[in-house]
Amino acid sequence: MDDLNQIVLEIRYKPNPKVLDYRGAWAEAISSHMKFSEWRIVENRIDIYDAKNIERAFVGFKNVGYTIQDSPTKNYFPEKASKFFKFLFTLKEFGKTIFIERFGLRTKFCKKYEGNFEELMKKYTTNFLSLNENAKKMINAKLLDIGCPLNFADKYGNFNTMSGPMVDKQMGQFFEQAEQFPSVGLYLDIDYWLTPKSEMNEQEILQNINQFALSGWDRVETISKLILEI
Repeated sequence: MDDLNQIVLEIRYKPNPKVLDYRGAWAEAISSHMKFSEWRIVENRIDIYDAKNIERAFVGFKNVGYTIQDSPTKNYFPEKASKFFKFLFTLKEFGKTIFIERFGLRTKFCKKYEGNFEELMKKYTTNFLSLNENAKKMINAKLLDIGCPLNFADKYGNFNTMSGPMVDKQMGQFFEQAEQFPSVGLYLDIDYWLTPKSEMNEQEILQNINQFALSGWDRVETISKLILEI
């Protein structure tokens, strides 16, 4: 079993009721443009996806997004998501600018580890996060598991992180589409977000997609190399 990853983009915007009137036409047009064989229309949105549901796009009256399970390269997701959004902006009823409430792009990885859980946890607590000696003395007990949310901001935006060693039984809640999991793996989650509460045009949206996707992937690689000592 190889590494797992999932990248999820969601943009929430001021409701656009025109979406409801064009669901059928847009479903067919987006399906053809993205070369996805499947589409589904529900009450207030359309979902367009491939036969294996590996890649999925959706457009709703108040949000839009794109998801990929097991992106093969760092550039694959931003290229496909950008292709989708460029097409949306050719649709007159979608608009040339949208009032964005929240912009989020989440990159989740599980890096396969060849050793056992205890060995991985030792690497994690030695190289990344650990209790100081006073805390260890105060608790006076054996550490069985560890994981921690850490929240930051950089030049691109805010990003929340979650990480920790995992066994296969834990991974299903984070990678719903995956059918197999490594016995032991290092979970890393980088969730970039902004709440601009303002109009954004095509160029600004594409720039954020590219920056968040590439930076999230790079951060996962950097942190995993530090922890796993590779």
